[in-house]
Amino acid sequence: MPKKQGPDGQLLTIHELAVYLHLDEGTVNRLVAAGKIPSIQLDRQWRFKKAAIDEWIQDQLVGDDESFVDVPDGMKLPLEDLLPDQAIIPNLRASTPIAVIDELAARAYTNGWLADKPWFVGAVVERESLASTAMEGGVAFLHTRAKDKGKIARPFIVVGRSWEGIAFGAADAQPTYLFFLLGLKYDRLHLPILGRLARALRNPATIAKLRSLSSPDQVRALLLKEDANVRAGLVPDLAPEAFRPKLDRTLRLRAIRRLQQQKHTPEPEPPKSKGKGRGKGKGKAAAAAKAKRPTP
Repeated sequence: MPKKQGPDGQLLTIHELAVYLHLDEGTVNRLVAAGKIPSIQLDRQWRFKKAAIDEWIQDQLVGDDESFVDVPDGMKLPLEDLLPDQAIIPNLRASTPIAVIDELAARAYTNGWLADKPWFVGAVVERESLASTAMEGGVAFLHTRAKDKGKIARPFIVVGRSWEGIAFGAADAQPTYLFFLLGLKYDRLHLPILGRLARALRNPATIAKLRSLSSPDQVRALLLKEDANVRAGLVPDLAPEAFRPKLDRTLRLRAIRRLQQQKHTPEPEPPKSKGKGRGKGKGKAAAAAKAKRPTP
């Protein structure tokens, strides 16, 4: 069956939609079952018009200002208000999924953004037990199902990076390197901010840069820049296949240098023993002389 019915008539499968929205397939299935995502059925299979999905995303991002006067608009709220300098952890110490969640939440609690750390960690772990929020490409968007306003002091995002990567249950079975902990407090903030981050990280080159940058300031600056491009509508429309992890030029050069150093570094020679050397030489000479003797 063709997937295109014109320039705006592309039909997406459940898997393709999950990749496009940067959500796991279980979440997409639940949204479809609840009638919250525009969909059609073809041969008893759910399909989604890309144009309708884009329109739905815009509706979720814009929202209705008249009903939520006291809650900031998730599309208009600057990302720097949610992501201060101290919200970047460039080198996570954690090596397991639960330890990652705890370390990220500890950063929020230390800065006073989170009022109840044990509740928040438990809520995030509960959400992860349903389906991993780790996406193909090495990124995870951690969040809770419940939005308990009293236990989150202020909306926040904490970003952590693991150099080695952590097995986090991604669909491609690859390690996760970038973790975004979302404590956005209000439902009206959650979908818009998640949508903005997902679009900002749709380009594999952006993920590669975030993995290679050396300082927290550089990581934050790149995230703010990519988010500004999203809000300005400057993010290119990439195919799902483009999410396969790729190394950028900086990482490739580092890998090449390491290989060259290993190649040009001479291996240490084993120490020579004079006694053993003489013994071996005499043994070889005796064997050669015996072979030359005529047989009687």
